This record gives sequence, structure tokens and C-alpha cells, in this order.
Amino acid sequence: MNKVLRAAAKSVFAAADVPYRRRPGPRILIYHQVGSSLGRQMEVSTAAFEFQLRWLLENGSIVSLDEALERAAEPDADKLYVLTFDDGYRDVYDTAYPMLAAAGVPFVVYVTTEPVDSGRAMTPGGQAEPLTWDQLAEMAEGGATIGSHTHTHPDMRGTPADVIASELAESDWLIEKRLGIRSEHFCYPYGYWSPTAEPLIRERYRTATLGAGPPVLPDNHRHRIHRVPIQLSDGKLFFTRKMKSGMVFEEKVRRRIAGYQGF
Repeated sequence: MNKVLRAAAKSVFAAADVPYRRRPGPRILIYHQVGSSLGRQMEVSTAAFEFQLRWLLENGSIVSLDEALERAAEPDADKLYVLTFDDGYRDVYDTAYPMLAAAGVPFVVYVTTEPVDSGRAMTPGGQAEPLTWDQLAEMAEGGATIGSHTHTHPDMRGTPADVIASELAESDWLIEKRLGIRSEHFCYPYGYWSPTAEPLIRERYRTATLGAGPPVLPDNHRHRIHRVPIQLSDGKLFFTRKMKSGMVFEEKVRRRIAGYQGF
């Protein structure tokens, strides 16, 4: 979809969102890459990230995942923001981390351990390099929570239980071996929940996050936490709309296209 069509689609989605009231509860944001210039929807530009970070700080508080969940019942919980970065791309360290460190805010990196351990590029053609263990260690010392995102990033909806168990064990072992950190937080690859995976995940982690979906409320299942995806095409207008309403209709359409019903 080209830029013009995507912008038009987002305008329709935003208009369809009008009947929805302001989204309650904390906003847990999904980022992948920052400033990579690959043109993928899963990234944001450096300038966009600078604007978004400033907007969040001016319109609320950036807090840790644990704090957001603890405070989800507060009247102003909708002004609590959590920054999460999936997969473990090197530009998170090169581009986003200096800004996050300067602002003194916490964030979460859900790391896929195989690319980090092997140095293998995370996209075909070697265009997206992974983080290194040293970079992850530095970010952990600087306020980052390091969570698990499996070892090789499989879609767990079609993955057998024994393979899932191996993925989780290998990921946790590497994080503890390389960083001296016990991973307590998990993120489902692609944001897709799996009934096969959930019992295994609940045994290992205090929380688990997914892709877009219902708001984060005080009584939500702590292993079914939904987030708000931040995309290249959002711009200032749609980013701020997401922080208010969540762009609910857009996510309903995306789920239908992906054939994902969630739970």
C-alpha cells in the first residue's frame, strides 16, 4: 500500500473511531525499529520518535511495565505510558537509547535471543542488525527491563508445546548466562496469543504482552496484556489519536486481514 492510500485508510479508520470514548488504562506502546530508514511499517523515523517521546512526557508519565500495571486502577491511568521494543534491533541502541537515557525513562526490550547470540541479521539482506549482549547489558544498567521474545521468533499459534518449551528455556538460559538477569516478562512473537503456549508462559514469567487489543484494566489477565502498535505511517495526527482512542477500528480491520481472532 503506497503512502497516499495508507494515509487515506488511516483517515477512514480515525473517523470510524469517533464513537469510541477515550481509551481507559495505561498505554503500552509497541516499537520495533527507530531510524532504520528501511521504509517498513514496523519502524518510526528518528524525528517521529523524538516528537513521540516529547509528547508522552508533556502529556503524562513514562513508567515501567510493573508500575503501569500496579497503577491501572488510578483515575489518570490513561496518562501512564510504557515503551516496549520488540525483537532486539541494533538501532534501538544506536538511535532510541540515547534519547531514552537523556530523558531518564524506563523501557522494555523483548529480545529474540538467537540473532543476538549469533549476530545474524534480522531481515533478509542484512539490513537490520541485532543488538549485542554488551549493548543489552548497558541498556539494562541504564533502566531497561530485558524480557524474553523466544529464541527464534516462531508463530506460537501453530507450534507444538515441546518446541515452545524449548524456545522459552533457550531464551531464558541465554539471557541469564549473558546478562546475569532472570527474565520475568514475556512477549508473544508477532503479538499472537496461543492457548498451547500460555500455560508454559505462566509458569516462567510474571507478565506476557501481545499485539493490539482491549485496554489494560486493573482486572486484566497479567499474561494477556495488549499494547498499541506505533507505525511509520502514524505521523503526529494518528500517533496522538492512538494515545487517546487506540485507533480501535484500525486494529479490528488489521486482525481480520491477518486472520487472527485473539481471545
